[in-house]
Amino acid sequence: MKIEYRHSASKTNTFIDSPAFWIINNLYDFDSQPNARMKMGSVAEETAEYALQNQITDEEVIIDYAKSKYIELKGDESDDECLWSGIIANQFVKELPQFGKVISYQKSLQIPGDKYGLKYDVIGKTDFEFDDVIIDTKATAYIKRLKSGAVDSKWYPKDADLRQQALYKDLFNKPTALLYCSYKDVHSVDMEGREGHLEVILQAMKNIEHCLKLAKTKEDVVKMFPLVTDYMGNFRWKGSPGSIEYAKLIWQEAFE
Repeated sequence: MKIEYRHSASKTNTFIDSPAFWIINNLYDFDSQPNARMKMGSVAEETAEYALQNQITDEEVIIDYAKSKYIELKGDESDDECLWSGIIANQFVKELPQFGKVISYQKSLQIPGDKYGLKYDVIGKTDFEFDDVIIDTKATAYIKRLKSGAVDSKWYPKDADLRQQALYKDLFNKPTALLYCSYKDVHSVDMEGREGHLEVILQAMKNIEHCLKLAKTKEDVVKMFPLVTDYMGNFRWKGSPGSIEYAKLIWQEAFE
């Protein structure tokens, strides 16, 4: 089977969480459309970048700009996420200046896979780059905290986010950190002392290549994995209308 493919943190984390969801999105024609939370995240980041570059600090102006961008993405103005995107953008605008001046936003990089013993190239796209650090911004509906006020370590940082940052740290050769913001809370995470995540994501990339090497057809890859939609990767299925029905047809046809 011949396939044009580029490894990325998001694709690889999808494979780790749900191989079946990775299959329908990367080997078949299913195109997962962004849900309200995804739109909120992209709008909050884009709005924050716009505000920082234009030195806008007026919270209402930022909220109005985010609202217009959310609607441009065919989001419903009545969604909670529409208002939250602007509030979270304001959180980003308040927090990010502590790292200095933004020197790049959504900088892309593609390197040959042979650096990691891979066949396919590896790509990365950062959020906010500063002189000394890359900050990956994460917009979320809420940050779960314990009664003590401490962030629940079972929720944040997410393993998928740590794997992504470990890869970016290696790709861009610069320290990385995470900034989680909800409409009423903020939590930052650095990568100091967090070992092993790069090895995990690179191993998963090798697993992907092994599957593609063994397979002669897309159906061969389907037959390697059960169709499971109610475990680790279930948030992906829930956030992609029609994905479960589409996958069921794919798995049914592969075994006929």
